[in-house]
Amino acid sequence: MSDGFACVNCGDTVHGRANTRRRGPDIAWYAHCPPCAALVADQMEPLGVLPAESGVDIHRCRGCGNHRICRKGWRTRCHICLDERSSGSALDSGRELLSRLSAEPALAHQVRQFADVATDDAVSPRAAAEFRAAVALGNDLDRRRGDGWTDLAGDVHGLPWFGQRRQPMSHGTWGVHLRCGSWQRLTGPGKGCVTCPPEAGDRSFAALRDTPYLLYLFRHRGLLKFGVGGMPRVREHLRGGAELLEVVEGRHADVIAAEAILKRRKREAAKPLREWRKRRMPTSFGRGTEVVRTRVRIRLTDVLPDGVDVSDRFGR
Repeated sequence: MSDGFACVNCGDTVHGRANTRRRGPDIAWYAHCPPCAALVADQMEPLGVLPAESGVDIHRCRGCGNHRICRKGWRTRCHICLDERSSGSALDSGRELLSRLSAEPALAHQVRQFADVATDDAVSPRAAAEFRAAVALGNDLDRRRGDGWTDLAGDVHGLPWFGQRRQPMSHGTWGVHLRCGSWQRLTGPGKGCVTCPPEAGDRSFAALRDTPYLLYLFRHRGLLKFGVGGMPRVREHLRGGAELLEVVEGRHADVIAAEAILKRRKREAAKPLREWRKRRMPTSFGRGTEVVRTRVRIRLTDVLPDGVDVSDRFGR
């Protein structure tokens, strides 16, 4: 890259090549100044779970627990978490969102829940920008989600700073196919496992924000699992022996936002579960993403107040 780039995180001008005295390493596709790069040097933890020949790995944010795919040897950062140096244009998506809240009370309620502030307190541009990034990530992953897959992790160019994907380039989206337990790169909805025979009824992603979608909560052996999906996904957990606690149906856009709020609130989900707990989980729970201990209080109607309880569809 040439001279005269702006640090994507703070806006300071950086010169020269990446990894030099005047310019830090490029991180998550963008130039960083040395102080911003140093601030997130240890933010992400590589998990080493993908096949060695893939050339990529899943990294977990030590702060919020969200995952991101990155090429081995490259540097990345959390899709969602900004930091104390984030400023200028890095917060523009948050400021734009805040400008809409007075006219969109339902959205304002979601953002305040995500930011964990009282009704009369101001939401910071940073928290609003992180909400935009969390929803953008949820939507991007859901475009590639199919029934029978879990633990999706991707790489969205432009997050956490811009609130949306900026470029098509990516390190890919990966997930675990429940039938065979293998990690695979996902190429789009309806694309089946490369090993297993085709299954009938795979869900294709519906882009319309008003499409009905499900937010669910299950319990199993001292653990709670929350997540989103269609009826086949709920039935996968039931077949695995999990106890259904609650299923709420709402607009797709609202369900994705509600999941983002739950992930934000339940930071216990970011703490790795002990291996003995993982071994006791149903296979549909995957590696324990969005799984917390039962002592954590979760009510789906708190984060999806306009949703409809449809638990009786599944015999509860």
